[in-house]
Amino acid sequence: MTKIKTFFKSLWQKISDFMRCKVFYGIEIGLKFIGKYTGISWLLRQYQKKVSNKTKKAIAGYLFIALWLIGLALFAVRPVVESIRMALATSASDIIDIETNRSVFKISGFGLAQFKQIFSENPEHVEAIISTLVDVAVVVPLVLIFSLLLALLLHRKLKGIKIFRMIFFIPVILLSGNLLGYFSTYDLLTVSTLQNSELQGTLAFYLPEEVVEIIINVFSKIILILWFSGVQTLIFLAGLQKDNKSIYEAAAIDGANKWEMFWKITFPTLMPLITINIIYTTVIYSNTGNDLTRIISSTITQLGYGRDYASALSWILFGIEIIVIAVYVLIFKLANRRDRW
Repeated sequence: MTKIKTFFKSLWQKISDFMRCKVFYGIEIGLKFIGKYTGISWLLRQYQKKVSNKTKKAIAGYLFIALWLIGLALFAVRPVVESIRMALATSASDIIDIETNRSVFKISGFGLAQFKQIFSENPEHVEAIISTLVDVAVVVPLVLIFSLLLALLLHRKLKGIKIFRMIFFIPVILLSGNLLGYFSTYDLLTVSTLQNSELQGTLAFYLPEEVVEIIINVFSKIILILWFSGVQTLIFLAGLQKDNKSIYEAAAIDGANKWEMFWKITFPTLMPLITINIIYTTVIYSNTGNDLTRIISSTITQLGYGRDYASALSWILFGIEIIVIAVYVLIFKLANRRDRW
């Protein structure tokens, strides 16, 4: 067994030496040759001399998102513009071109006719908009709070902590529209105990009816909240692992307790990640099987509505996302400033 281990170790060492001395060295010589005779090396030297570190970081950031920006320009800008045009059209439908005898999609008129139809002629759609707004506004902070608490627990140094991290991230790997649809169809995302009328009656005895409805609605989606907390937990955990321990040691010497350290040190350092998680959670949850998304899907081909009406509903959903993101980002930033004061 020792001889086999020694053999593979020497073999791996020979392969590593060959790659380092022959392959990588040859690639390095080739790149230097190309850079020298194309002027790239000179440009890089000028870039290192004249450009500030802040500009270098900005350029690096833009290079990281360059492919996404290219994809956005090629595949997303046109559909977004067409969606805005349909939402602001008087009518948008398929008609038969007499000359070519082919179906042509025609957009006519300009105004707020679709939005007027939503709010004046379809009260059930208005109810869906309000319920979606309330649902998203309630679930987003719960996901953030739970994922932050979970990240704080998983940040502790315990035996087998990596296994627990993997277990809590499994729902993210399994997350898909089909699987969530299956769970929703068979009521696997709800807690059946909370549907008990006796429990609701007990809560209603002590709390107002509106508060009871919110509590029941939240806890009935507790499994869904757990399901959506994986990515956010991972982001918070990455931020916690970059904390400077010397700051906490200095705070402990000054007499700060764990609670004060969290609000004065941990929370401010996590603020950029909180903003990212607010945006991510709002966008993902808003487009996952709520009342408004179901109405949008059904009205696209439904007689009397069409793609123009569905586009208007889609932009209302986008407005809900913007409102929720803006409100919670503002709340967290104000809380962060207050703690600094």
